[in-house]
Amino acid sequence: MKGCEKVGKVGLEDVYRLHVNDIYRYLFRLTRDARQAEDLTQETFFRAFQALDDYRGEKVRPWLFKVAYNAFVDWHRKQARHPLQIMERLPERADLQAMDPAEVFVSQELWETAHAYLELLPEQQRQVILLFAMQFRYAEIAEVLGISLADVKRSLFRGRQKMRKLWRDQADDEQGR
Repeated sequence: MKGCEKVGKVGLEDVYRLHVNDIYRYLFRLTRDARQAEDLTQETFFRAFQALDDYRGEKVRPWLFKVAYNAFVDWHRKQARHPLQIMERLPERADLQAMDPAEVFVSQELWETAHAYLELLPEQQRQVILLFAMQFRYAEIAEVLGISLADVKRSLFRGRQKMRKLWRDQADDEQGR
C-alpha cells in the first residue's frame, strides 16, 4: 500500500505505522511536551478514524497533518486560560552520550535559540516553517493549514527573514560585548 493514498478501515493500521512518528514529531514541536504530543497523536488518529466516512481520497499525509493541526488548535484554545508549563530541552538522542560535552552544550544552546526565535513568529509563519522543515511541499502546507499557496510562500519568506534578522541581531549584540 505504497503511500497509503487509499484509506479504509483495513488500511488505517498501515497509515498509522507509516505516519505516526512524523505526526508525533510535528505535535512535539508545537507543544514542546512529550506527553501532550503523545496524547494529541492519539487524538489525531482517533479523529482520522472517525472521519473515514468523510475522507475524499486526498493524499493521506497532508490530510493527517491537517487533522493533527486541528487537534493542536483545539487543545491550545482550551489551554489559553491556563499558563502552560512546558519543559523545553533538546530532543533526546542516543548519540548525545558520544558527543563532547561542549558540543552538546552548543547544540542545545543553538536549538533553544532557534526554538525561541520560532516562538516569536506569528502563528501562521511558525506553522509554515515547521511543515516546510518536515519536507512538505508548498501545496501540501496550504492544504494542511487551509491557506492559499501565495500565503504559504509569503509566510515562509517573511518567517525566514524574521529568523535571519533575529540571528543577526544576536550576533551583533555578542560582538558589541
